[in-house]
Amino acid sequence: MGKRRGRRTVLIVAVSVAGLLAAGFGVRWMASGPDEYRLSMPDTLLGGSYQRSEDGPPSAEDDAPLGPSGTAAGKPARVTAQYEKGSAGTREVLMVTGAYGRFTTPHDRSRTALLAGASAPTEAQAPVPPKDITPPGSDITVSCQVLTRPGDEEVRVDMPMCAWSDGNTMALVALITPDGPQPAPESIDLDRLAAMTLQVRSEARQPAG
Repeated sequence: MGKRRGRRTVLIVAVSVAGLLAAGFGVRWMASGPDEYRLSMPDTLLGGSYQRSEDGPPSAEDDAPLGPSGTAAGKPARVTAQYEKGSAGTREVLMVTGAYGRFTTPHDRSRTALLAGASAPTEAQAPVPPKDITPPGSDITVSCQVLTRPGDEEVRVDMPMCAWSDGNTMALVALITPDGPQPAPESIDLDRLAAMTLQVRSEARQPAG
């Protein structure tokens, strides 16, 4: 039951955020000019500890042909990938969905839009509302929250997530533990996830060209 519940939850989050990315979700971008960075999802993340999984939402990296600037028809290109760590009972699912292009919207507004997109399903609740976190030793701020929603057989599924945004890339990183009992949402370590999010950024954000 846990694997099915986790996969369904990941798909809901991915579809919600990817839909907002496709629509623009109020984020402005420039339609021409070269990009400095793009997002490229590797086979592993976080120092090789999370392996890319095929049991998740389809990758959006090839949704449309990319032009020289790394975007399709002047619009941001979307990426979606799922990673897993551990085995039954200890499994962690890491979902990354985002976009790259030439963004001009202030970073805090873009992060807020990403988190709002993930909470779009009507049954989702936010027991831990969005807050900004700047991990020690970093000058980059991410925004994090915890969502909950009923899973299969009304089992609650917690979805801690953090979002980053910069001039060329933005993404939401969600960490889901679909197996076993869920901890109290308020006890989830968002500081840890914020640090993980910046490591994901450093591994997935690559120079364009």
